This record gives sequence, C-alpha cells and structure tokens, in this order.
Amino acid sequence: MDRSSIVNILEAVEPIFEKEPQLIIGDIGDFLIVGDTHGDYETTLKALKYAEKEGLRLLFLGDYVDRGPRQVENIVTLLESKLSWRNNLILLRGNHETVSMNRWYGFMDIVYHKYDLELYELFARLFSKLPYAALINGKVFTVHGGIAEGLKKIDQVNSIPKGELDPLDKIGLQLLWNDPSEDIEWFAPSWRGGGAKLYGWRAFNEFMEENKLELLVRAHEPQPNGYGELFNGRLKTVFSCRFYGITPSAIVLEDGLVKNVVSLE
Repeated sequence: MDRSSIVNILEAVEPIFEKEPQLIIGDIGDFLIVGDTHGDYETTLKALKYAEKEGLRLLFLGDYVDRGPRQVENIVTLLESKLSWRNNLILLRGNHETVSMNRWYGFMDIVYHKYDLELYELFARLFSKLPYAALINGKVFTVHGGIAEGLKKIDQVNSIPKGELDPLDKIGLQLLWNDPSEDIEWFAPSWRGGGAKLYGWRAFNEFMEENKLELLVRAHEPQPNGYGELFNGRLKTVFSCRFYGITPSAIVLEDGLVKNVVSLE
C-alpha cells in the first residue's frame, strides 16, 4: 500500500471523526458489532462483507492495530470504508489507538520502518479523534472497556476532549481500559495498572439503572469462543481477533437485542 494513498485516506477521513461527538447516537437500523481485531485483516473483510450482505450497520469496538500481521491494511481498509459507509460504520477508540500502546506493541515500528515517522504521527492524530462510545437504540451502551468511576450520566462522555494522543481524562482512560468483575461491588484497582479499574456488579447495575440501559457491549478481553457475558447477561464481551487462538466472533444486534453471535472464522 503506497504512502500517498494512505495519506489521502487519512486526510479525507480525519474531518469526519473531528465532527463526530465522543458519544455516537445510533438510533436507526440493526448492527453487526465487532470486537478487537488487532491486525486481523481477514476478520475485518469478513465483517464488512457479512454486514453488507445482511443489510446491517457496522460498529467496531476498537483495537485495530498492534500485535497482528496486517495492521496497516486492517486500519486503512476500515478508514477507507468509513468514507463510503459514513454513519453506517461506527469506529470507536480502543486502548491500542494510543501512542503509548503503539510504541510497545508494534504499530509505530511497522509504520516507521515501512514508511516514516511522519506517517505514524498522522495515524496517531487521527486515533485521538475517534469517538469513545456509542448508544444504540437508546438502550445499548457500547464501548471498548466498560464503565468508568465517576461516570454517572452517559452524556458525560461528550465532555471528554478530542485530540489526546494518550487519554489524560480519567473517565476517557477508564472507558478504554476498565474490565468487569463479578467478585467486587464497586470499583477496584485493575491488574492492568496505569489508572485502569475493575468495575463490579453494584457499580454496573447503578450505571445501567441511572441511564435506563438494558445492555452493555464491550471488547478488550479475549473470550474462548469470541463471546462471553456477565452480570446476568446484561454485559456482553465480544472479541474478534483469530490470533489469540479463538474463534473470531461478532454480535448481531436487532432492535437493541442480541439476535445471534456470528463466527467470522
């Protein structure tokens, strides 16, 4: 993939993300929701084809780069698709759409050695404009990691500033990094460190009730079959990268309800 073509795509798509709110409202249509892909270009292509065939909108929960073998192709294909799909393709930010993660887990090196540092900086700037969460059908909250300590109302998400190459906002950071745990009630420090938290059943239930939500869909943690659930089924985790030795999966959401789990093998 030549450098000039990538630059053209980045420059064309960045204003779209700049204008999108940090909390996307998706009220119309049914969705295919895809978890972490991490350079799994094959899974991304299958998700795009499946959604197009079934007449579904698409929502990716972040982590498009780092670790996998075709990171550049994966993210560029999604960005190019955003230009044609527009509001029918929602791309949320994951914890790997940050400079600190790209430095340690491969994306920065790949872009630097294949192209140059200036191109990576264009990617990093674009990543900083990606939205943090989406509300589907008024009752399904979708995010990469999960709820954050201090997040009471979901419209607080819109107060997170755009342009932070690494999230400095505490709520923004936790939306990308936090994990659920049925072993605690409220919040506790996460094994991930760096300000990340575990959120427990009471914190989860309070957030859902306060915002009149029925379901939370997130990614961030590999699942044996690409799919898992907690908190009496009100939290769904989807993971879509085959390089973790799992079946890459996606969720079909119709009228705000999970219709089925689709294999993207």
